[in-house]
Amino acid sequence: MDTAQTSGRSEAAKYRVALTAGANAIVADEPAEKGGGNTGMMPYELLLSSLAACTIITIRMYAERKGWQPGEIGVDVSLETEKGDTKIMRHVSFSAALETEQRERLLAVANACPVHKLLTGKIAVETGLK
Repeated sequence: MDTAQTSGRSEAAKYRVALTAGANAIVADEPAEKGGGNTGMMPYELLLSSLAACTIITIRMYAERKGWQPGEIGVDVSLETEKGDTKIMRHVSFSAALETEQRERLLAVANACPVHKLLTGKIAVETGLK
């Protein structure tokens, strides 16, 4: 079983949130046009960043095991919502020339990343007081 934990705390700035996970820290905020200070990523951007990071790490691990050299791995992720439907688009690129079979296998491996599995699986979110 995989587990993860993070904590968020509001800060003095209107929508700015300090996020910590172990010894690591980042901030989230809303853009100025939504009343925020634009000092960090929006929550949707943090979610998409998690998918991009997990995809790159998963592909890199697989490529290393195979002895493949994909060069720099790029992942661009975007999200669209309309009438309650959400669509996430993910595009992967490699700076090194790869054989067609290698590219296709690495794209398939992208779908095996844990965050992809989480987002496409059944999710339960429970909220309670601490």
